[in-house]
Parts: sequence; C-alpha cells; structure tokens
Amino acid sequence: MAFFCHQIVEKALKAAVAKATEETPPKIHDLIKLAVKGDCYNDLSEERLIFLEELDPFNTEARYPEYKARIDETLTEAKCARILQETEEFLCWIKTRLER
Repeated sequence: MAFFCHQIVEKALKAAVAKATEETPPKIHDLIKLAVKGDCYNDLSEERLIFLEELDPFNTEARYPEYKARIDETLTEAKCARILQETEEFLCWIKTRLER
C-alpha cells in the first residue's frame, strides 16, 4: 500500500514538473527532487515535507525486493491509514496548485 501511495505522489509531482518546466519530467523517483523541479518545494509545509521524506523509501519496496521485509516491518495498520490520509491530502494540495 505504501508503495502505491509513493507512486501517486510521484506522478502528481511529475505533473507539477511538466507544468513548471513544460518538459517531460525526469525518470527519477526522489520525491524531494521532484518537488524542487516542480517549483513547489518552497511551498511545502513542514508536515508535507516530513511526509515526502517518510514516503520516499517506500519506492524501494517494489524495485529492490531485498528491502521489502525490512520496510514491511515498519508498516502498522495505523501507519498505513495515516499514510493513505496524508496521500489524499497531498493530492488535493497538488491538484489545487496545478489548477492555477
């Protein structure tokens, strides 16, 4: 579940990159770098920045299966619910930015 939340946020940030640069977004998965390239890093609240930093490692889960068990150990039901909620909130925030 956390991997898919990472994917959702990554694609939203890549939309911001495409809008800000009028170019195809880079083939990277680093959420912070995408936020910088998408010209929205400076507008991130401290809470959203912490969320992106927390979510970033979950990209590793599918790409590097040897880390999957270690990452899975950190995911409780409560943490998954919080990540899902924060993903929804981030998506609403980025959508508002993209509509400007």
